[in-house]
Amino acid sequence: MIKKLLTGVAFSLMLFSLASCNLKVQEGQDSVSVSGIGTVLAQPDMVLMNVSFSHTTPTTKEAKTAVEQTMQQILNILKAEKVEDKFLKTISLNYDVEYEYRNGRRVLLGQRAQQTIVVTVNNMIKAPERFSSILDKITAIDKVEIQNIQFDIEHKTELFKQSRELAYQKAYDKATQYAELSGRKIGKVLTISEVVSRDVAQTRAFQNNLAVKEEALSMADSSGVPTGEQGVSSEINIVFSLE
Repeated sequence: MIKKLLTGVAFSLMLFSLASCNLKVQEGQDSVSVSGIGTVLAQPDMVLMNVSFSHTTPTTKEAKTAVEQTMQQILNILKAEKVEDKFLKTISLNYDVEYEYRNGRRVLLGQRAQQTIVVTVNNMIKAPERFSSILDKITAIDKVEIQNIQFDIEHKTELFKQSRELAYQKAYDKATQYAELSGRKIGKVLTISEVVSRDVAQTRAFQNNLAVKEEALSMADSSGVPTGEQGVSSEINIVFSLE
C-alpha cells in the first residue's frame, strides 16, 4: 500500500514538473530575437599614401641635407596641386649608419637619412585626375618610394545612419516573417543592441547601374587606378515581443 502511495506521489510530481517545463517554453515563445546587417557602399573620395625617401652619404649632415631637398621637391609638387599642409604628416624620420657585408665582413657605406610622410589627397570624385598627376610627379623624383595607397571616404556620418536604418529594417522584416509563420504578430521592441559598426571595402563590377559604371570607368581611365566601392556596415540584434 505504501509502495503504491509513493509511486502515485512520484508520478504526480513528474506531471507537475512537466507542466512547469511546458509553461517555461510557452513564456519563451512570447518574443522573437533577430539580427540585421546593413551595408552602404559609395565611391571613395580621398586617398592616403605613404611617401618614403632616403639618401646615403659620407656624413649625416649631407644625408640630412639631401633628404630635406627631396622633401622640398615633394612640397613644391603638392603645393602646385593645391594640397594643404594639414593633409601632410611625417610619421618617421631616421638617421642611421649604413653597412653592407662583403665576404663575411661588415663594410661601412656611409650615413643614411630616411623620412616617411603620409599624404592625403581629397576631392577625388570632382577631380580624379589630380591624384594621377601627383603620383606621376612624385614617382619621377629619384629615390622616392610610394607605399600603402588606401582609398577612403572622407565623411561617413550619413552612411552610418543609412546602414543602421537598413540593418533595422532587415531585422524587422525577419521578425515579421517569423511571426506570420507562427500565426502571431510582432509587438514592441524589447531590446536592441548593436553588434558592430565598421568600415568595409568592396570592389564591384557596377553591372547593375550603367551610369555608375560609366563614372567608375571614367575615373579608372583618368587616374589609372580602379577604386571600386567602399562604405560602412552595421549589425544589430533586436528582440520583438509577439502578440
